[in-house]
Amino acid sequence: MSLDRKKRQLKLLELVATRPIQTQEELAEALAQEGWEVNQSSISRDISQLGLVKIDGVYRRPAATRLVHIADPNERRLVESVLTVETAGSALLVLHTPPGEAQRAGNALDLLAWPEIVGTIAGDDTIFIAVVDSTAQQVLHRRLQALKDGTSS
Repeated sequence: MSLDRKKRQLKLLELVATRPIQTQEELAEALAQEGWEVNQSSISRDISQLGLVKIDGVYRRPAATRLVHIADPNERRLVESVLTVETAGSALLVLHTPPGEAQRAGNALDLLAWPEIVGTIAGDDTIFIAVVDSTAQQVLHRRLQALKDGTSS
């Protein structure tokens, strides 16, 4: 996936998290106001790739359906909050969340006390996770991605 598409999809997730958007046309207009020119097929593809669903006529992330099988409240918090998980360098992970969610998700990571994590820094919508080495980075990346995708046991 291109960097531009990732950035656009992050913006799309931010938009549906912060305002009620009912149609693909409204979503295209909101993205255009943010400087993104998109067509209907791009919007449709993004909605499908992101797994967005309509709840009460408004686009939302379907996190609630994935939470049923997660017993740990801190892991549940990560599932609710984390939009993307990316590696940076060999000992850093970058997580993106909806606006205002990074502190909450960062706290959950700290409480989980996973051995791969050296420390976290959380802003408004981004979390930096320092890990012990590149092997730990890959282990943590897989674990977080599985939680985000709902494939964790």
